[in-house]
Amino acid sequence: MTIERRPGGHGSASKARPTLPRTRTLQAVDTVAKPAVARGPDGRFGAGNRAAHGARFTHAVRKSLGSKASEGEALVVARDARRVFGHVLHSLPSDAPPVRALLAVYSRHQALHAFFTCKAEVVGLDTKDGLALLQEANRQSQRAERTLVTCFDIARVCAQQAARQTSPIAGLFAAPEEHEVAPSPSAAAPGDAGDDGDDRGSDEA
Repeated sequence: MTIERRPGGHGSASKARPTLPRTRTLQAVDTVAKPAVARGPDGRFGAGNRAAHGARFTHAVRKSLGSKASEGEALVVARDARRVFGHVLHSLPSDAPPVRALLAVYSRHQALHAFFTCKAEVVGLDTKDGLALLQEANRQSQRAERTLVTCFDIARVCAQQAARQTSPIAGLFAAPEEHEVAPSPSAAAPGDAGDDGDDRGSDEA
């Protein structure tokens, strides 16, 4: 955008007004090619690229949560498991692969616990079928609880390992190891000096 001064109407003073550049005044500018990541000159992925690193592992974790192609109640459980996975992952100190794998197991059990609880409410909590569904929901909740505790432990360990690997001064301020100092063979035992003194005293006497 440029500023041009144009004369005003009816003899008034000229005014500075912004104007857009005209097409005939524009000049072609060479664009800088966007660098391709792990791609060759033809735009295809080259040999040895790392673009899809970990994609198979991520796919395996997603299968543990349930398939998006499911229908009906299975789709409901899969969606609930994915929601639990995403929210709990943000609260963990690490998202390392072992943490994600175990978290997927927890999320599935938690989603199944909710599913069987809702099913029990539909058939009646005090009926025979409802009590059987509540029993299964209880088993799922117990498995989810044990898995979540282990998941948090693994996340803390992975976070500590990552901190030691990334910190250049890791271990510099660690407490020094205490070593027990063995007495020198030439040093007399505490009771030896007293015994010698008593012997000398008896000889002199």
